[in-house]
This record gives sequence, C-alpha cells and structure tokens, in this order.
Amino acid sequence: MKLTELNIFEKRIFSSKEVESFLKTKNYADALVVLLRNQKLDWKFLSKGYAALEKVRTKTFQFDGYTINAQLNSQRIKSTTANVKKEDVEKRECFLCLDNLPKEQLGLEYKNEFLLLCNPYPVFYEHFTIVFKKHFPQRIDDSFHRFLKLAKRVSRYYSILYNGAQCGASAPDHLHFQAVAKKDLIIIKESESLINKYGEKLVDSRRKDVYGISDGLRKFILIKSKDINFIKNLFNNIYTAFKNAVKKENEPLINIIGNYNEKFGWEIYIFLRRKHRPDCYFEKGDKTLTISPAAIDLSGTLILPRKEDFNKIDKEKIKNIFEDVIIGKELFDYLKSHLKKILE
Repeated sequence: MKLTELNIFEKRIFSSKEVESFLKTKNYADALVVLLRNQKLDWKFLSKGYAALEKVRTKTFQFDGYTINAQLNSQRIKSTTANVKKEDVEKRECFLCLDNLPKEQLGLEYKNEFLLLCNPYPVFYEHFTIVFKKHFPQRIDDSFHRFLKLAKRVSRYYSILYNGAQCGASAPDHLHFQAVAKKDLIIIKESESLINKYGEKLVDSRRKDVYGISDGLRKFILIKSKDINFIKNLFNNIYTAFKNAVKKENEPLINIIGNYNEKFGWEIYIFLRRKHRPDCYFEKGDKTLTISPAAIDLSGTLILPRKEDFNKIDKEKIKNIFEDVIIGKELFDYLKSHLKKILE
C-alpha cells in the first residue's frame, strides 16, 4: 500500500530532543546545525560531498569596490548542466519529491509546508535545500511571503536564496529555496560599500530603503525594511512591472537573496535577468565555459565545475558572463523610474 503524502512527510522528519527544544522557540538556525552534524554521520553520500569541499579551489578577482570569487567545484556539474527543458523535465521523476529522496535523507519540518534538507552537493560548508511538501512549480509570486518568513526564522546564521525556473534552478518543476551561511555571501558583506559607490536611492524614508544598484557587472534592486507588508507589496510591483516589460507569460527571469538582521530587518536582493545561460556556455572548444549563474554566482562566488574553465576564467570573461545574463541599462532605468513613481 502506497504511503500517504502525510506519512511520507512524517517519515522524513529528523527528530531529537536537542532539535525539538530549538524548534519550540522557533530557532531553526541552531536546529539546522544539529541536522547537518547528524546527517554527516549517518549519510555517507552527504559526508563525501562535504569532504570534497576540501579539494575546492578558489581564485579572487578585485573589481572597482567589490570582489568576485571563482570556485572550482566538480561536484556541481549536474546542477550547472541540468536539462531544464519542459519536455525533458516531464519525462523524469522529480528528485525533490519526498518519496524520491534518498532513504538516509532527513530534514526539519517547517509549518507542515516545507522540509529543510542538507544539500549533498554543497557549495559552502553549510548548504541546505528547502523543499515544498507538494509538487508545485518553481515560482515565487505565490510564495514570496514564505520566503521572507523563512529568511527571518534562520537568520541567526543563514540567508535564503531563490533561483527562478530558468535562472539556475536544477528542479524547475518543484518549488524550493536554498539556505547558506550569510558569512559566505560576499554581496552581504559588501552591501554598504556597494550602496555608497553604486546605489541610487529610490525612496526617501528612514525605515524603508530601496536602492537600484548597477556595479558594472550586476544590476539589482535592494530593499531594506522591517515592514514585511511594504516589502511584499513592493516586490509584487517589481515582479509585475518586469513581467510586463519583457512580455513574459510565465515568471520573468529572477534570482533573489533574502537576509534578515534583527536590528535593521530584511535585506532583499532582487536580480533581474534576460537570459538563463551566457553565450560561452554554448560555445565549442576553447571558447566554452560551463557556467550557469544562479543566486550564489550573483552574490559573488562563480561556480565552475570544470578545471579547464577555472584555469582560463579571468576578469574579462566574468564581465562577459554577467553582461549576457543581466538586463540592460535601458530596462533597468525604466524599472527604477517605475519604482520611484509608486514610492513617491
């Protein structure tokens, strides 16, 4: 007899007295620390994935006022090269559905809606996947409020990431987020200097800060506020305006980083894109660079799974990658102008 959806969910929940005591106070950050520690002990495949991080190599590139790292991480090849064409996705089993997860993989329940899981192909030493209980398309418009609340719940150590279905998500058919240690996201550490050097303030308010930032590589909207309703309404406006501008029937190309600070509230980084993968991804021979930028890449750490690509990456190639996938100046200026009008 097939397990019911509820039974599958309950079977996947990691339980310990330590975790239960954390969750009673909604301390999901420390509960995740315990989950990761135990999964490394009980799940050999995950343990190997984290051991592989010891072999990761990094190159650092200094741009004008900010840093971009390139990371050689061979275990990310499946994610980087994931086939996300609708017809091909429909042919395979969904690897994020609860009954398709490895038997050793357990997670933390969040509001009977999500399961917080350890990512077996980590980019950083703490890397989690947050999977929606139901098989539902990767789409943020109906779940942005969940994204914000999750960012607050794990904010002691972690930030939340969203990759759109055509923006780096390897499972475009199943709603999911990621969580990584906020200390590993370069853009958060460099946020104030990016604002000071490249930020255009779009609203004049003490408690609600909205910036349009164009740093020469990336173009993004940064919202800083403690007012969750203000953030939700503004995001809906950005989402709709962008969708209409690019005449997208489905979700426009978007990546989001959500960080929460007890003193200042939410910091929401919204990256607006025109393309899934850069031209170099499709080149042949020496011109090929196997890279598929997602939120982590846009945050300042480019993931390169092939050694030959890592060896030849340089500042010019990085610039070309971002120019290919990020929206142009004209559209960004239009969106900033639109936001100024609604924020007046």
